Amino acid sequence: MNKHTGALRMSVRGKIIVLVLFLECILMVTAGLLFLNEHKKHESETLNYIGTSLKNHFLRTSLETKQRYASRVAGFINSNPEIPEAFTQGDREKLAEILSKKLAVLHNEDDFFYAITFCLDDGTVFYHSATPQREGSNISHIPFAQDSFDSQRPQGGLVLSLAGLAYRFSYPIFDQGRYAGMIVFVIKATHAIGMITKNFGVDCGILIKNQYAYRFDQQPYPTIGNHILVASSGLWFTNPRFLEALPINDSHSSFRFSGQQFRIFYRLPVENYRGTVIGEIVTVLNMTEHLKSFQQSLVHAALVFVAIFIATIFVLFNGAGLFLTQVKQLQAALEDKVRQRTAALEQVNQQLSQEVLERERSQKALEELSERDMLTGLYNRRKFDAYFTTEWNAAHREQRSLSLLMIDIDHFKAYNDHYGHLAGDEALAKVAATLQKGVSRPRDFVARYGGEEFICLLPETALNAALSIAEKLRSQVQELQFIHEFSSTSHFITISIGVATACPTPTQAKEDLIELADRALYRAKEGGRNCIRCD
Repeated sequence: MNKHTGALRMSVRGKIIVLVLFLECILMVTAGLLFLNEHKKHESETLNYIGTSLKNHFLRTSLETKQRYASRVAGFINSNPEIPEAFTQGDREKLAEILSKKLAVLHNEDDFFYAITFCLDDGTVFYHSATPQREGSNISHIPFAQDSFDSQRPQGGLVLSLAGLAYRFSYPIFDQGRYAGMIVFVIKATHAIGMITKNFGVDCGILIKNQYAYRFDQQPYPTIGNHILVASSGLWFTNPRFLEALPINDSHSSFRFSGQQFRIFYRLPVENYRGTVIGEIVTVLNMTEHLKSFQQSLVHAALVFVAIFIATIFVLFNGAGLFLTQVKQLQAALEDKVRQRTAALEQVNQQLSQEVLERERSQKALEELSERDMLTGLYNRRKFDAYFTTEWNAAHREQRSLSLLMIDIDHFKAYNDHYGHLAGDEALAKVAATLQKGVSRPRDFVARYGGEEFICLLPETALNAALSIAEKLRSQVQELQFIHEFSSTSHFITISIGVATACPTPTQAKEDLIELADRALYRAKEGGRNCIRCD
């Protein structure tokens, strides 16, 4: 009887052990699935966030490039009349001499600025700053050149030409009303993808459809499927074997190369200046380190599961109470591990978001610094040109008046000569502060235009209101009573102001308004200075 009862007890104990081990296996598998699902969720959210940020960053950088250089090439010609004069006179040596210093400034301002080209109206390349051997060749068969010659108006955007893919911005040049040709600013196509690689640690490639390869000047571009790689940033796109492994037809995919795992984020269509899709931009991220970290976490989790399983068997054979205690402790350790992993993924996501935000803030701060005049704190002429274009277009669209004040400090050269440049700088800063304080509306814009000359843009302002504001500014500067013993106009520093107002029409250029204000300023100077004239 005792023998039979012992056997029965052993059988029940065995059943309990099997049941508990079975339940434990289910618990471990469930915890593992939850861990994998949580990791996959956070990985997907992080990668989607990076992909969206990359796309928005590229589109924003491309738009800023177009806006910046479209106005820059126009300002370059209008503010340097000696350049178109040398071009229309056919004096290549003089043109090269004038451009030498200006090219150095352009390259210093933007590492991706490539060259300036001058083309005659028949398509002949008259001057090329980067490749002089192209001078004398004809580009009239290039669609961008044809459109520029036919329209005799500014053109701009991504262009395929003999030299490859680049941003090109043209501006017409006239000689006494006759179309003489055009100037073209060339900016490397890697401008946007270079910033993406630098900021996000990804590799980018610009792929152009094979049907456009005939436009290139027999340059050995690698072929990827039905595309050719014309530009890239990062190291991987320079590896021919990597290009062979790149899955060109998948929209979102992962692939392996040389023992490492890569992920393609998105494919952004590339449009030329006409809006035609000519290719795409492929962005690739090396996921190897991320996968290694995840695999290590899986190994750690597996070790924890094995330890739990062994501990469970030990506990079952040494007491149900100890078993339950150990299970709770190990389960808590596993949950803590999952929480730590989840917290680590969230921290990485937050750090990435913070880094992106800090980089954007740094970029905005640098842009703001580049738009300010260091002496007066006012916006500089480049910023004014961009703002003027925006307000001119708004005034034309809404059919509203736009007024411009051209302001000049009277006899400022005499002030500098007698009081010194330090005193002259102080006087400029005082006048600038007074002008800035004298305009109160949010859209009114004051900038230093050059030397002792300032300019004030007054959106939605009629001529009478503009004259009133001009008189207010003139009086406030005079009330500073900034001593100027060597002025033939007054014992204090004074200003002369030229006022012009326009309601833009489709045939009117915004430069006409500047010219009218400048002529009015000239009449104010002829009229004895410290006064206001309008045109």
